[in-house]
Amino acid sequence: MLSRHRIVAASLAVGITLLLWFRAPQLPAMASRPSPEILNSTLGFQHIFAINLPARSDRRDALALAGTLSELDITWVDGVLGKDVLDKTLPGDPNSRQGNGGFTTGNKGSWRAHMDVLQRIVHENVTSALILEDDADWDLRLKKQMQVFAQASRAFTQLSNGQSLAEQSSSLPAPEVPITQVPLRTRPRLTPYGDDWDVLWLGHCGTDFPATTTLRVTIPDDMTVPSPNHLKPHPFALQDTLAEEYPPHTRVVHPSRGTACTQAYAVSQQGARKLLWQFGLQTLTAGWDLMLRDWCDDMYTPLSAETADANENGGNRRAPVCLTVQPPLFSHHYGKGAASDIMAPGGGFVNKDREMTPYVRLSVRLNME
Repeated sequence: MLSRHRIVAASLAVGITLLLWFRAPQLPAMASRPSPEILNSTLGFQHIFAINLPARSDRRDALALAGTLSELDITWVDGVLGKDVLDKTLPGDPNSRQGNGGFTTGNKGSWRAHMDVLQRIVHENVTSALILEDDADWDLRLKKQMQVFAQASRAFTQLSNGQSLAEQSSSLPAPEVPITQVPLRTRPRLTPYGDDWDVLWLGHCGTDFPATTTLRVTIPDDMTVPSPNHLKPHPFALQDTLAEEYPPHTRVVHPSRGTACTQAYAVSQQGARKLLWQFGLQTLTAGWDLMLRDWCDDMYTPLSAETADANENGGNRRAPVCLTVQPPLFSHHYGKGAASDIMAPGGGFVNKDREMTPYVRLSVRLNME
């Protein structure tokens, strides 16, 4: 027979196991069945592309390992050195870049690399693609997070009776819907994230909430969201507004506004065509993320009664459909050395001897050993 001490010890072990199980971080419930295709090797997109300078083999090695651990199929696209980009290939007015201290040789190479990815997406008629920079990091539970995000995104990107839920809610004073109350909509045909979108800005270093009359979908009790004191892009940054406006462990999906940094963003085929036309042929004034920010904020072709152009169907031109999420699902990994090919990481304030990934609780890169 087992001794009394062994029985007590076994009971304690079972009790501790059950306690840890029920207290383990869990993802929130959803109103509808999650999309199983998001569990595939490309997160429900047709491709995942990662931009990497061939000389930065250290970054390719790290991202390759991270992708393998998360069972992601990553297609590599060579980065471009700014010195190799001919000035005569740059679009727009050269004077718009002169005197702009923020436009560097590194920005020039980054712009061309992103254009190369967009060009490939357009040329190969890729339905949708996720574009990663080679210092991106994410949570070990990424695929489950993306399933939740997909349901939230469809409130903005999936039409019902010719309108999205966001458009139907635009007349409300402060439209906000918990994800458990997002109504079921027609199942999308093109992507699990919806059929009518241009950009899904999934990895960034900061974004703003849009006007209060714009729909927000909240994801409460998401234990993959860090505690409020960690909601900042680097240790010396100000705390995000998200931490002040919402309870702890809340994630919010909303239209992009003032978003910066392009650690990860997805484009649809229609979005890739629009972006390649605007920034491959028409405009080059600043770093790629800043131009994408302004494009998503509809600053290149303002939509108004006086300036709206008629499209092929005879209606008014629609503003870009760009969604983002706070906190981001992908973030910048600051590895030892934290060496960027464009600018100093974290504004130059990051501890270069310590690895970290803001906004991510269980970093895949920090759990590779």
